[in-house]
Amino acid sequence: MYNQKAIAAAFAAASADRSRALAVAIERKEQIEQQYPRMAAIARELSDIGASIAKTFYSQNPQQSVDALAVESLRLQEERKALLESLDLPQDYLEPQFYCKTCSDTGRVEGKLCNCIKQRAIDYSLEELARISPSERCSFENFDLAYYKNITDQSGKSVYEKAKANLEYLKAYSEDFSEHSKSLYLFGKTGLGKTHLTLAAAKAVIRKGYDVVYGMAGAVFADIEKEKFKSLEGKYTMQRLLEADLLILDDLGSEFQTSFSAAVAHNIIEGRLLAGKPVIITTNLDIDGIHSQYGERIASRIIGEYVPIKFEGNDVRQLRKFRY
Repeated sequence: MYNQKAIAAAFAAASADRSRALAVAIERKEQIEQQYPRMAAIARELSDIGASIAKTFYSQNPQQSVDALAVESLRLQEERKALLESLDLPQDYLEPQFYCKTCSDTGRVEGKLCNCIKQRAIDYSLEELARISPSERCSFENFDLAYYKNITDQSGKSVYEKAKANLEYLKAYSEDFSEHSKSLYLFGKTGLGKTHLTLAAAKAVIRKGYDVVYGMAGAVFADIEKEKFKSLEGKYTMQRLLEADLLILDDLGSEFQTSFSAAVAHNIIEGRLLAGKPVIITTNLDIDGIHSQYGERIASRIIGEYVPIKFEGNDVRQLRKFRY
């Protein structure tokens, strides 16, 4: 959960917020003490009290000395409070205004990740997904079932009901997702909503705190080829693909076909199967097409280990053009 790049980015953002809050607090303190010398004097006197407390342990009656200093400290704090009120300033005006009040933007509470870091990591992952895909336009809520009405498949069954079932299945899948969820094989012609529902699921799974890698199959395979033959590291490395909680290979079969791409597809599918981690594949290829393009072994793995989800109907992208 929470890939390390996202966590690193979250800590960097928290550190920047903390530095900014401390700098603003120092600037405010300097300004107000310059304008109101009594505020500077109060700060000095409170600092002197702190130093004096350490010395009381060597006095004849340390408790009495500490009590006297505590009374004086309280008096000075009340004076500072009254001065801030007279200036119509909040009581915490001189304190750093941290983004996270729980961890003071350190990122940890009692040695554990603060919730603010987890949320920052989620936000970072969602931003990364939006950068490489149209994910911002894809949600379960805006999956328009109206495009599937009054359409039947070759057997005369309602395509609308199938589309509704696909929507409900992907929504439930993301809500119940774990590292050991089933792998999914979403197939059907172009423009039937496979990518839309997959990206909606990806966002929901990310929001649960899981590490999701999404990529168009062609881009994924090209990056792996760079890594292997040109010693260049792209966005997708084999280690990253195998370790993520959920891997999404979008539009499998649309990439330029080579023996290398087939071998990469095989290694990814086999590797994640051995690791017990799920994959979501979207493709225009039915199982015969998978067999023809990638071979019997991959087709067999998908038949035996993946939940098949068929998409039918008319190209929604084309229907949307006519609608508007």
